[in-house]
Amino acid sequence: MWYKKYGWKNNPFSVKWSTELVGFEKERELLFNYVSAGDMCIVVGEPGAGKTSLLRWLKRQMGLLQKGIYLNAESMSEEFNLKKHVGKPFIRKKILMLDEAHHCDEPFVKDMKALWDGNVLRSVAIAQIGNRMDYPDSFTNRVGGRIIRLAGMGEEEASQLIEMRTLGKNPFPENVVSLIVNDARNNPRKILENCEQLCINLEPGKITIDSAKSVLARKKANQLLDLQRPDDIKLPDNLMPIDDKKLSGFSPMQKRMVLLLLEGNRTAKQLAEILNTTEGSIGKQLSSLAEKQVTYIVNNRRPKLYGLTSEFKGGLN
Repeated sequence: MWYKKYGWKNNPFSVKWSTELVGFEKERELLFNYVSAGDMCIVVGEPGAGKTSLLRWLKRQMGLLQKGIYLNAESMSEEFNLKKHVGKPFIRKKILMLDEAHHCDEPFVKDMKALWDGNVLRSVAIAQIGNRMDYPDSFTNRVGGRIIRLAGMGEEEASQLIEMRTLGKNPFPENVVSLIVNDARNNPRKILENCEQLCINLEPGKITIDSAKSVLARKKANQLLDLQRPDDIKLPDNLMPIDDKKLSGFSPMQKRMVLLLLEGNRTAKQLAEILNTTEGSIGKQLSSLAEKQVTYIVNNRRPKLYGLTSEFKGGLN
């Protein structure tokens, strides 16, 4: 395997969640304090910002003192019942850590609020993509201003992350680390992906700023080609003349999602499968399109069903 040539036993740049966090000192302190006080709070950030790792870290911290429950809303079945899962109150109240909370339906949110109001849940910490709080007022009022935003990772923190992951065998010169971070736009997951790509394509001791730029440029070009690859998705003939004007300013992914939703309502999972991407990525794009009043949730029952707003469709006529 490629990592053996660097003297590593496994891939040090795996993008899977890890409780061994670098940075997030302020965010960890806030999250721990909110939960310890029995509050409701929300962690928000783009895909790869570290939300899952932060919740998993919290679960490990709370495991010594409390009965922590970690759930991923993206993987919950439609039949999942939170009240049955939590069970009856114990002497030590339970703490709920809910990841990918933007996938929750309204009944689930109501149950979550009711369990917290009834002191069955000591506290609730949820994580979601984006800043859009698509929850009932009764829920957001309980959260109040307890919103933790993950802004990204700087060069110093990235260097610390690489040092920790490689056990002190950092193969990147300082100027290359700077390039890695800037290319990733400070996103922790993308930083790790860039590190992996450089090590796969370059030999130990031969990672220079020029060679790194070349590898990352090829990576970006391949991603754009994949994103814009031709497929069978087409607008109805009567809408083709206004396609470019109506979709001006949309990303290639957003354009393809709109074309799919013109054919009919779909779930985030269906869109992800057709577009060969993750549900998390689709969720981020759906949130962005919702802010533009292009899409909305047609049916809140899991799995949520998305469609185009009447306002947007009306503009196509």
